[in-house]
Amino acid sequence: MKSKLGIIVLICMIALVGCSKVKNVKENEYSVQDVINAFESQNLKLIPYGMAGTIPTLNKVIPEMSSVEDVATVDHSDPELVYFYIFNTEAGRKSGIKEFNKEMKNAKFTTYPFLYEKGNILTIYWAKSKEKPLLNEQIKSAIEKL
Repeated sequence: MKSKLGIIVLICMIALVGCSKVKNVKENEYSVQDVINAFESQNLKLIPYGMAGTIPTLNKVIPEMSSVEDVATVDHSDPELVYFYIFNTEAGRKSGIKEFNKEMKNAKFTTYPFLYEKGNILTIYWAKSKEKPLLNEQIKSAIEKL
């Protein structure tokens, strides 16, 4: 009887340890909805934005593209853009960043990319100003809240 109880306890311990490892893997996996919620918590408004021409894929991932503005913004005629790349893994995101940096090495910019990384998500904010990106602090706070 004691050996059966011992085996049951051992099986439960193994199951708990296994479940905790799965949870740790999932903690660094985010969805587009997670990002949207984080942005909204910083009073940022995201509006889906269509893209004409070539879609900028990274590591075979097509981004979710949105215009982004502070909810207090009055002029909506010239929005800034944000791309959300949702990779399958954190390693996929890291590979995507390498690809992005390679592609941007000799690029001439009219808007400036600011990259934010967390888990499997790469967010690229395309600001109009390199020195004073309008929404940088709010976006940084949103990504940290994930």
